Amino acid sequence: MQIEEKPEREYRNPKKLKLHPSQRDIRRNGVDKLKKSVRKNGYNPNKPLGLIKENSEEYVIVGGHRLKALQAIELGEIDITEVPVLIYKETNPIKLAKRDNADEDTYSPEDLFDDLDAIQYLKEQGLTQKEIGGRLGWSREKVKDYQTVNNKIGATILSLAKEHQKGRAPKNGANAPFDFTEGWFRTSGIYDLEDEYQEQLMEDFISSKFKWSKDKIKKESKKYKRWQEYLDLAEEELHNDDYLDDIKELIENNTFRKKKSLYKKIDDFNQKSKNKLIQGNAKKILKEEIDDSEIDIVITDPPYGIDYTSNRSKYDDHVTKEGVTNDEQLEKAMNLTKETLKILIDKTKSEAHFYIFTSWKTYPELIKRIPKELNTKNLIIWDKVNHGAGDLEGAWGNRYEMILFASKGNKNLKTRKQDIIQVSKVSSDKMITPTQKPVKVIKELLKASANNKDTVCDPFMGSGSTIKAVREYGNLNYIGMEVDSDIFQKAKSFIEE
Repeated sequence: MQIEEKPEREYRNPKKLKLHPSQRDIRRNGVDKLKKSVRKNGYNPNKPLGLIKENSEEYVIVGGHRLKALQAIELGEIDITEVPVLIYKETNPIKLAKRDNADEDTYSPEDLFDDLDAIQYLKEQGLTQKEIGGRLGWSREKVKDYQTVNNKIGATILSLAKEHQKGRAPKNGANAPFDFTEGWFRTSGIYDLEDEYQEQLMEDFISSKFKWSKDKIKKESKKYKRWQEYLDLAEEELHNDDYLDDIKELIENNTFRKKKSLYKKIDDFNQKSKNKLIQGNAKKILKEEIDDSEIDIVITDPPYGIDYTSNRSKYDDHVTKEGVTNDEQLEKAMNLTKETLKILIDKTKSEAHFYIFTSWKTYPELIKRIPKELNTKNLIIWDKVNHGAGDLEGAWGNRYEMILFASKGNKNLKTRKQDIIQVSKVSSDKMITPTQKPVKVIKELLKASANNKDTVCDPFMGSGSTIKAVREYGNLNYIGMEVDSDIFQKAKSFIEE
C-alpha cells in the first residue's frame, strides 16, 4: 500500500487519542524530554500527529512519544486542548511510523527491539516473511535474520538485553548501556545455547559493563556450549538422575577438559547408583525396581521356618528372645525362598553365584526348592566356635550352620577355599536380629566369588551384615532389602557405622 501524498489535516484533543497496537515501545526518557520541551516552548504545530482509521476507530501511528508527553502533562499546566493531526487513509501503518521515527532520533531513536516487536506484530497478523519485508521496506533475508533473534533467544534474555539497551537505559555510574543489534546476536555464539546458558552469558556480559571484545564473547559462548554438550551427555548416560546436580557442578567448575574424563566420572556415579537399600517386600522390589541381569552374587539368610527364639539368654527383652519375620511356618518360609530365588534367576547375570544360609533342620526342604537353573556345588559349614542355644540338656550343643553354594552358568571361583569357615558368632549383646551373621563370614564368601564392580544382593537383609561386608570389602556394589521397617532402620545404622 502507498502512503497518501496529501493526508487530511484536522485537530484532535490529545487526551482522547490512543496508540495503534503496532506502535513501538514508549521510552520514558523520551517522553520526559518532550514534556520538558512542550512546557517550555509549547507544542510545535509543525509536528502533527499521524492518525489512521481502523474499524471506525482512530489510532495514532505517528508521534507516539509526543502523544504520551501531551497526555502526561497535568490539566491546567498548559492549556492544550487540541493539536494538529494528519489523517492517513489506506496506508501501511508500520512503514509510515518507521519513516516518521527518523525525525525523532534526538529523543527516542528506533532500535533492534522496536524492529523485533514490529516483525512479531506482523507475523501475528498472518503475514509471511516476504509480506513483512514489503511492509517494512526490507528484503526477505533481512526479515529472516531478525526473526531468528525472536526464535532463538528466550524472552527473559531479550528483556534483560532491552533493559540495558542504549537509548533506553539511563547512563550512570552503575550502568553502561550497550547497543544490541541483530548482528551482535548472530555472531556472538549465543544462538547455540539453551536458555539457562544464554542467560548466564548475558549476565556475564552485563557484569563486564560490555567491555568484552568479539573474540571474548565467542570464547565464552564456546565454553557454555561445551558445558551444555557435557550436561546433555551426562543426562543421557547417567543411570540415576540424583547425581545430575553433582555432575553439573563439576562441569561448570571446568573439571573435565576432555570427554574421556567426563565418561570416567559418569561411570563412577553409575557404579554408585547400583547401590540400593530398600525397605519392603523382596519379591515386589525385585520385580519392579531391579533390572534383569543386574546381580552377580546373591548372599542371603532367608527365614528358616522354625519359629526361632533363643532360650539361652536370661533377659526376656533380649534380641535373641525376639522372633524372625516370616519364620513361623516351615512351608510358608520355604515357599517364600523358592519364589524369591525364581525371580532372582532373571535378575542375576548369566554367570552368578548364590550363597544361602540354612540349617540341618531345613536343608532337606530348601534343596527341593532350588531352581533348576542353579547347579548346587557345595554345602559350606560355618563353625561358630561356640555352641548356640537349643535343647540345653537333651541334645548336643549346636555350633555350626550351613551355607548352600550354587552356581548359575559357569562362573568360576576366584580362589578355591575349604568348605569350613571358622568365625566366632556375633555376641548377643551386639545383635540387631537373633540370627545375625558375622561380617567376617560374608567376607570369606566374597573372597571366593567377588570380582571388581560386582553387584551383591541380599533380598533378606536382616541386620545388614552382607551389605556391611560388601562396603568394607571395597569396589563392589550392593542391593539390600528388608521387609521389617524397624529392623531396616537399625540395619542402615549398622551398615553406616
